[in-house]
Amino acid sequence: MDLGWQQAVLAGAAVLFLGFLLVRMRPGGRRRAVLAADVRAARDRAAAATTPRARAEALCEAAALSIRDRGRWTAAAGYFLRAMNSDPTWPDAVRQVVTTLRRRRPRLLEKMLWRRLGALPWDQAHGAALREVTHGLVLLYERELRDNARAEVLRRVGETFAAGEAGAGG
Repeated sequence: MDLGWQQAVLAGAAVLFLGFLLVRMRPGGRRRAVLAADVRAARDRAAAATTPRARAEALCEAAALSIRDRGRWTAAAGYFLRAMNSDPTWPDAVRQVVTTLRRRRPRLLEKMLWRRLGALPWDQAHGAALREVTHGLVLLYERELRDNARAEVLRRVGETFAAGEAGAGG
C-alpha cells in the first residue's frame, strides 16, 4: 500500500490535533486558584461580623488582598460590591473601590459605579455614598475615560444633590 504525501500530511495534522486536545483538556490544567490564607481570614471576619460596617470593612480588606496577592480583579470587584451592599451608607467603600480600580480597570469601575448610582436611594442617609459615587465617576471621566460631557453632568448632579442636602438640613 503506497501512501501519498497528502495522506502523510493528513496523518501529521491529526497527530498534532490530538496533541493539542491532550494539552488543553488535561486534568488539573486550569484550576481555580486557591484563596490565600489572609483573604480567607478576611472573608471569615466578614462572615463573623456583627455590624454592617465591620462586615463591609472586612470585605474591602479581602478585595485589596485578592488583588495584591494574585491579581484577581474580578474577585476583588465581587468583594467590593458585597461591601457596598453590606453597608450602603458607608462612603469609604466607594472611595476604596474607586482608588483601587480606577487606573487598571476603568470600564469595570464605570459599570460598578453606574449600577451603584441606580441602586442607592437618593435620600439623606445615603447622601455621602451618593456624593462619592458621583465624584468617582467624575474622576473616571476626566482622567481615564476622557469624556468631559459626562464628567460635567455628573459634577452638576453631585453639586445639586449637595445643595439639596444642605437646604433640607437647614
